[in-house]
Amino acid sequence: MQDVHSALVTEADALADLIRDHEGRVMLPVGRAITGYLAELTVVARRIVLGVEGEESASAPRVTNAGMLGDAVLAWLSEHRKATELLATAHEDIPWPGGPMRPSVLAAALLTALFARGQDVADVLGIPLRRNDEVGHVAYYGVRTRDEVYEGHGEPPSGWFRYELVAPSGERWEFGPADAPDRITGPAVDFCLLFTGRRAAADLDVAATGAEAVRWVELVPARRNPLWTSELD
Repeated sequence: MQDVHSALVTEADALADLIRDHEGRVMLPVGRAITGYLAELTVVARRIVLGVEGEESASAPRVTNAGMLGDAVLAWLSEHRKATELLATAHEDIPWPGGPMRPSVLAAALLTALFARGQDVADVLGIPLRRNDEVGHVAYYGVRTRDEVYEGHGEPPSGWFRYELVAPSGERWEFGPADAPDRITGPAVDFCLLFTGRRAAADLDVAATGAEAVRWVELVPARRNPLWTSELD
């Protein structure tokens, strides 16, 4: 697995290549949908750039999805590359609408947004994605932000969960204490699709053991994280 900054480069290039490979064959509604998803990613990247550069308006960019698909790809890649470069060299916490974030954590958050919107693009194109172990950074972000699921639904559990996830390569990733009574197990990709709301639990091979873990899975569909959800969803 590459470091998160390298993963941001390779995964963005892979998504851009995927779109360009199908650009000449997509119908207008599909093209508009993809342009909208890219606009969302562009706004996220722009917010990061503004935050790193010390702009007070880090939450100010607005989504616009007008224009041709090819132009949308170029606009997104430009902002994404700026954000990636700045995150790789930043040392101070970065202002963010939900509170300051460490550069490495915000990089994982950006990769999570890329994972989610990349899935959206693949879904509207009707093609499967072949995921790699870079999804480990996304899984880490999902574990780290577990408690966001409970917003508006009472207090999160005080104890840790145990996560036992299987990488696309077959490697096992484990987070949390081995003796935790609540655990979540399954393929890492399925876990990421679940916590980003791209698939329902019933359609995934993710198992929850323990009352709190089961409740977490039940609450996930209501989660609205602006990194990967918007009026488009």
